[in-house]
Amino acid sequence: MYTPTHFKMENETGMRALMRSYDFAILLVPGEPDLAATHIPLKLADERQALVGHVARANPVTKAIQDGKQAIAIFSGPHAYVSPTWYSDPNDNVPTWNYIAVHAHGKLVALEGEDAERALSSQIADFEEQWRITNLEERKRAMLEAAIQPFELEIERLDGKAKLSQNKPVAERLRLAEALNERGESAIAYHMVEGDG
Repeated sequence: MYTPTHFKMENETGMRALMRSYDFAILLVPGEPDLAATHIPLKLADERQALVGHVARANPVTKAIQDGKQAIAIFSGPHAYVSPTWYSDPNDNVPTWNYIAVHAHGKLVALEGEDAERALSSQIADFEEQWRITNLEERKRAMLEAAIQPFELEIERLDGKAKLSQNKPVAERLRLAEALNERGESAIAYHMVEGDG
């Protein structure tokens, strides 16, 4: 990811917070003959420095998981268009886009048996209080579990970019945040004011 120095996220805690809050990611893996991409929720397991997810076994990404390939998970946080008309001098600025993104690089590891069931149960528990996979009749559960490939992405490196107008004076940045708030873009405005990056 192209990241000029003033937009580079150095704070790993902030990057992990974004990955938790915006956990529907794009998983990019080597494919035949190109990169393969899939959109999936990924749960951050801090204690193992890993991301946990699953795909349908019919998904071409499954082979890369089973082969232990390298992959990148892309997490996109809040983002918004920034108009030059919001600056104190609109004729000295151009349109741009402010955003936060994190790329997690690592090796894919296929999960099987009890590890797979724990991963699925953990993902479900994050979103669901009442239903558990064990609620399913055993034969049906076995059939459904055979149709998916749970995995972990062992995080080797995190790259984060927070393009939040840090290259502009504080007064201009606050003007932009106010304009974004007025337009209902409060998430990106919050990060601009709080200086996440």
